[in-house]
Amino acid sequence: MATNRKSVEGRSGRSELVRLDSVSMDEDDEILPDFEAEVDGRRVWVTAVLERTAVIEPAPGEPKVLVNRRRLMVDPRHLRVRHLASKEAARRGREAARKLRLQEQQSSAA
Repeated sequence: MATNRKSVEGRSGRSELVRLDSVSMDEDDEILPDFEAEVDGRRVWVTAVLERTAVIEPAPGEPKVLVNRRRLMVDPRHLRVRHLASKEAARRGREAARKLRLQEQQSSAA
């Protein structure tokens, strides 16, 4: 049976890497990109995190690749998480501003 944990020796001592798909978060949270990970023992840079996959840059200048989140090993302490409520609030604010502009345009045209 495959394990979802891996110990590595890092700059600041020993750290535990876990599969990205096993990182527990609240339902309304999303993992922000731009962090280091490992795929098949090779260090990569994660540039986007999607629902089941992630976009990685194997090395600077190399083409980006889409990989399944199960293949990515990460140090959960280095992940940044954003609560989706802030994203949702921003979307609602843009929609309200758009509606207000439409109302103003309609009233000035009348």
